[in-house]
Amino acid sequence: MSRKLKILVIGDAMILGSEFKQAAEKYLSNFIGEVKVGDWETDWQKLQNRRLEVEKKGPEIEEVDALIQSEGKDAELLAGLFVPISSKVFDAMPKLRIVGVSRAGLENVNVKEATKRGILVFNIEGRNAEAVSDFTVGLMLAECRNIARAHYSIKNGGWRKEFSNSDWVPELKGKKVGLVGFGYIGRLVAQKLSGFGVTRLVYDPFVDEETIRGAGCIPVDKETLFKESDFISLHARLSESTKNLVGEKEISLMKPTAYLINTARAGLVDENALLAALREKRIAGAGLDVFNFEPLKPDSEFLKLDNVTLTTHIAGTTKEALTRSPEILMEDISKFLSGQKPRFIINREVLEMPEFKNWLAGVQQ
Repeated sequence: MSRKLKILVIGDAMILGSEFKQAAEKYLSNFIGEVKVGDWETDWQKLQNRRLEVEKKGPEIEEVDALIQSEGKDAELLAGLFVPISSKVFDAMPKLRIVGVSRAGLENVNVKEATKRGILVFNIEGRNAEAVSDFTVGLMLAECRNIARAHYSIKNGGWRKEFSNSDWVPELKGKKVGLVGFGYIGRLVAQKLSGFGVTRLVYDPFVDEETIRGAGCIPVDKETLFKESDFISLHARLSESTKNLVGEKEISLMKPTAYLINTARAGLVDENALLAALREKRIAGAGLDVFNFEPLKPDSEFLKLDNVTLTTHIAGTTKEALTRSPEILMEDISKFLSGQKPRFIINREVLEMPEFKNWLAGVQQ
């Protein structure tokens, strides 16, 4: 009979700890003996501010959550969404062996330290891919067709018909859409755009050309994509190598009638370079769901521009994206503990560590 585990699940304003508990009880009932539940940050706006800081600076900037301090000493599994999982957390949880976050991003987990200590890390991919890809196409249309600006005009007593792009308001058919990044979300965007009759260009040095062509897209280098595209949509992950991936040079290559869409990470774009291009109307416009500072400050230059559509970091926020993610995580952990093949292990080298092997054998026996 397998040894039962004590686990901690820590939710937040986006996904409550109670939802993680339900998922754990559904998929891990054969392995857990005790579940302790908490919520890291229950205020929605504070959560947005705190998680953004963690994404910029890493989990070590936050103090250890109260539930971890009080209940973590003998817990072996920790799961959540945005709760910071730092070296201080590992210090407070000496028996910890599995960490899981129900998101693709790992900015809130010190993976390097987890690996060093023999702690297996799970994330999930694709939980909000449908949501973000839907939103991307919507934001593209909203910006180029002035949907939000017309709505704002009517709500404020106007009936606006003239816009900064009135001389070249485009249809999508026949246009070139450049996708920077061809992971799961980028591929879904390409798929959803296929019905619009666009040519889809892709720049992703980590994806082979055969895969890109197999999806009906054309692989190109970055310079070609920025020169030829009528719309450029960003779907790369943020790392040291991709920070300011879109800078003054790339923007200078864009057509004056082209649009930049970012539903990925703010750090992919040099905001100052983008602001200058929009201000000087060197590009037609931009649709932005992510920003270096959220919420935008009252004096943000973006608020003064008429050729940008701004949304409140909501591209991935749908009912389905939120409710399914704890279940995807717990199901994958359950597969692993049951000896099946999991999908989302990040640091597989931990599986070869003798201490982890011994722990796993004790759980599975």
